[in-house]
Amino acid sequence: MEIWEFDAEVGESPFWDDASEHLFWIDIRKPRLFRCGYDGKVLNCWNLPDPVGGFAIVERGDKAIVAISTGLAMLDFETGLLTSIVDPEPDKPENRLNEAKVSPCGKHFVFGSMNDRDPTLPTGSLYCMSSDLSIRHLVGDLCVANGVAWSPDELTFYFSDSRTSNIWAADWDGTRGTIANIRPFASPTEKQGRPDGAAMDREGHYWSAGVSAGVLNRYSPSGSIVQTIRLPVQAPTMPAFGPQGLLYVTSHRRVASPGALDGSIVLVPVPQHGTPQRRFRFPC
Repeated sequence: MEIWEFDAEVGESPFWDDASEHLFWIDIRKPRLFRCGYDGKVLNCWNLPDPVGGFAIVERGDKAIVAISTGLAMLDFETGLLTSIVDPEPDKPENRLNEAKVSPCGKHFVFGSMNDRDPTLPTGSLYCMSSDLSIRHLVGDLCVANGVAWSPDELTFYFSDSRTSNIWAADWDGTRGTIANIRPFASPTEKQGRPDGAAMDREGHYWSAGVSAGVLNRYSPSGSIVQTIRLPVQAPTMPAFGPQGLLYVTSHRRVASPGALDGSIVLVPVPQHGTPQRRFRFPC
């Protein structure tokens, strides 16, 4: 394993961008969006005004959609300026946005929310914003929305609640950006690793960051853990496949006794390859 040493408070949401061959990731609490090269060197860093829970690189233009406490906003990479898009929860000032992924077709941006004052309260939800700017509520009553991924055939949608340690599967309608038939997928123990962010490999296995156990868990399509990889960080937050079967895993330092590597990015070589990560087809 290779380690890119960072002191991120809450490193999250790694995204390998095939178009630029760069890794983007965020520090939720500092808060910033980073762009790194193959060697882990930070090429760009954009400071944000509020905690950032996720992002999506847009297909056209040097920009990104960022999910911050006040809602979705467009970040211009050249100027650093933010332009507000929408606040999906104006009636929930205690919530902030958390988790964000682009669907396999690139036309849907799925993002979640959580209670930032008391993450044990189930005030969080998952939403989907499509390229036509319509927003749909997918599921509610979540404490910490997380773990979004799609099966290789794009028919199954996965998500988790990191606080209650549950992972669900649902039927995905890629045309409308909706889900149906939500069903339990897995409920790992604290020792096995509560589910944080996730990634999908081309064999249909779901990779979950076991944030409470310092591990990566690989789940079969039936929901059983078939592989566990122990990591040199205590609290991994999300894996993302990069080139040649490489997994980039972010981590956070919000543990009882943070070590020197907590908050770093771990590069894990694996024989599997991931499903492609997409830019978002947002009107520019």
